[in-house]
Amino acid sequence: MTQQIITHRFQIRGPQLSFTFTASEGKTAIGRHSDNNLVFTHPLVSRSHAQLICTADSCTLIDLGSTHGTFVNQERLEANAPLRLVAGMVVEIGAFRMVYDPEVTVVDEPEKPDIPEVAAADEEPETAVAETPPPPLPTAPVAPAAPVPPPVTTSRAPDTDYVDTVPFTPVSAPPGFGPPRPPASPPPTPASNGHFHLPPGLSLVESRYLQYLPDIYWDKENTFIPRFLALLESILAPIEWNIDNFYLFLDPRTAPLSFLPWLANWFEITFDGSWDEAQMRTLLQEAHQIYRLRGTSWALSRVLEIYTGVKPEIDDTNKNLAAYTFSVHIPLRERQVNRAMIEHIIDVNKPAHTSYTLIFKE
Repeated sequence: MTQQIITHRFQIRGPQLSFTFTASEGKTAIGRHSDNNLVFTHPLVSRSHAQLICTADSCTLIDLGSTHGTFVNQERLEANAPLRLVAGMVVEIGAFRMVYDPEVTVVDEPEKPDIPEVAAADEEPETAVAETPPPPLPTAPVAPAAPVPPPVTTSRAPDTDYVDTVPFTPVSAPPGFGPPRPPASPPPTPASNGHFHLPPGLSLVESRYLQYLPDIYWDKENTFIPRFLALLESILAPIEWNIDNFYLFLDPRTAPLSFLPWLANWFEITFDGSWDEAQMRTLLQEAHQIYRLRGTSWALSRVLEIYTGVKPEIDDTNKNLAAYTFSVHIPLRERQVNRAMIEHIIDVNKPAHTSYTLIFKE
């Protein structure tokens, strides 16, 4: 005799993911919240959206009163009404598509071995003793040992790799999902291991570009056009935002950190790794004043103060100094600062014909 074992598999596709999910026997919660067994992060998915109840031979889907509904073969499922799934059914939850693809494996049941009636053979000598005495024998006969049962063999149909009628690329399941069925060959490594995050204000299923199309494309039953336009808008909208708000890039207080070296190039300023973000933004905010007074003791003192955090003492009027020389006293120990960077700042901001002496706190 044979026995059928059903593995409840679902081929799942959605925004930035595609994998095979195997539902175990019992209840499988589906929703947006991380406490669910199957987590779908999407605004059209409720926190507790639906539930799968699987047994050894069937799998039932129940919509838990979700806001945007659960669709099976493009028909909305009634809330709290169980529906037994059949192979090939397509379940749509928000922007995610689940194809029910159960795997049926036929297994031969083990045959029961023929065990001789040893007990009956043992009773015969007792009956014979009761009726007639046994004949005298030189040696007592040895009872035959019970035969060894034949080995039990279990045959199983070989697993076959699933071939989806809707082409998609299988990838590793995100955290919170069950282990995916291994494909015939290792899937390509994704370029990013993190989840896809939309820019603020955009959606995966709606697009403002739809207003520029004829009314025929506004059919609510057709979800492809809005999703397709949303893909294009997610690429073009951030570029438009940068163009419309480019003035923010020109202000050192609001410019991105990676844009600060480009602003510094206007004033022939270079930053190395010893400059932190606050120091760079402060210097760029005052760069127009410092650049105007470049070569003076005030400009040099201000740049050193921004970099070291303390105000230096610059002496260029002492009569004991040689001609065209000055001294710079930093009220910090030398090991507390980057001497090479301080010397570079002085060389760039001092008059070209002068020399200096750098003094640190002992």
